[in-house]
Amino acid sequence: MPTDKQYNGQLIDEYHRLEKIYYLAIEEKAFHTAKVILEEMKYIKLKLQPVELPDLPQLPME
Repeated sequence: MPTDKQYNGQLIDEYHRLEKIYYLAIEEKAFHTAKVILEEMKYIKLKLQPVELPDLPQLPME
C-alpha cells in the first residue's frame, strides 16, 4: 500500500497526463472528450485537497 506522499504523487502524475490529453483533445476539436477529461481532473483535484471536518459539538455542562 503506498504512503500518502506516494499516493499524492500518483494523483499528480495522472493529473499531468490528463492535462496533456486535454490540450490534444482541444487541438483536435474533440470538445466532448475535453469536457470528460476536465471532469476527471476535477475529481483528482478533490482527492488532493485536505479534508477538514467540523469540530465536534460540546456537551452541555450539567
